[in-house]
Amino acid sequence: MIWRKAVYLMQEAVRTLSRHRGITTMSVVIMSLSLLMLAVFLLATDNVLRVVERAQRDMKVYVYLEDGVGDAAVRELTAAIAGMPEVQTVVFVSRDEALADFRRQLGDDADLLEALAENPLPDGFQVTPRVENRNRDDMAYLAGRIMQLGGVAEVRYGREFLDRFASIVRGVYYADVIVGFIVILSAVFIISNAVRLTVISRRRTIEILRLVGATNRFIMAPFVMEGALQGGLAALTSLGLLFGVTVVSRRVLPDLAFFTADKAALYVATCVAMGSMGSFTALRRYLRVR
Repeated sequence: MIWRKAVYLMQEAVRTLSRHRGITTMSVVIMSLSLLMLAVFLLATDNVLRVVERAQRDMKVYVYLEDGVGDAAVRELTAAIAGMPEVQTVVFVSRDEALADFRRQLGDDADLLEALAENPLPDGFQVTPRVENRNRDDMAYLAGRIMQLGGVAEVRYGREFLDRFASIVRGVYYADVIVGFIVILSAVFIISNAVRLTVISRRRTIEILRLVGATNRFIMAPFVMEGALQGGLAALTSLGLLFGVTVVSRRVLPDLAFFTADKAALYVATCVAMGSMGSFTALRRYLRVR
């Protein structure tokens, strides 16, 4: 029974929207432009968070050993570090491997190393923390514990970078909250007014329905469904426009990513809900729903 009512309301909403193509088109265009601002903001935030996640994946702790540490001590240190709950992997890097890697990084300037009488680099470990521990406080704690082990000369984990990184992430989150609230509030206001145009244009129909005894729920249901459809159409339109902008922008920002399928679906569902709420809010003026 409920399913039949939902299908009926959907069919009625589609027929009504098709009969009022002009007003529907105008409302969808207005909603699409307002939602495009929201989509741009969300996409920018999503790409910033992608950069943050990539940076977190590359976070490592570099452990440098004292000269003369033997193979037995290296095995003990490997087991001790690997046994720490914050550690995901431990890789031993000999001084020869470190020099070879340094040579590869220098590229064409590798000839400069020929002037060295001996290898100045120490043996060490490359420690990768667990994902949930790749933050400033946990990595500082891990570095402090490793430093207490015998045979360890120095531990580096990019403290200065992590301090700046934490400040940047905190600033991004604050900006997200403030700007996101303003953009969403603006989008809701614009959508509500766009839907109100549809309601005003059909005020006579609403008054007739009330005169013949229709309940508020009966009157509201198709309008709310129409608002949901308009919100969905506007969401798809704004996503299409944003995708075109993204494709063009990749000429300058090749790493710019578009929404994944699940995030795009969540965005459309949110816009559908916003369209429904816009219709409901606009109808309250005429039906005086408490």
